Amino acid sequence: MAGGDEKEILRILDVALKREAASKELYSRAAELAERPAVKRIFKRLTREEKQHEEIIRELYYKYKKRLGLKILHTDEPD
Repeated sequence: MAGGDEKEILRILDVALKREAASKELYSRAAELAERPAVKRIFKRLTREEKQHEEIIRELYYKYKKRLGLKILHTDEPD
């Protein structure tokens, strides 16, 4: 894969990380606000799923960053 393609993948993964984090926060807030236990459980489950997605994408993000020889300044968030 050409370096330009990998940089584009890195940019896409960065956007995906931000979207997963935003979704996680949205579902977490909805879980806090939900009054019905069944609805609260659904939002909590969605929050956990978004966190898992975020972890998978973060792992790919750092893998591509390493392949490109770029420094990883913070292991808990993208550039």
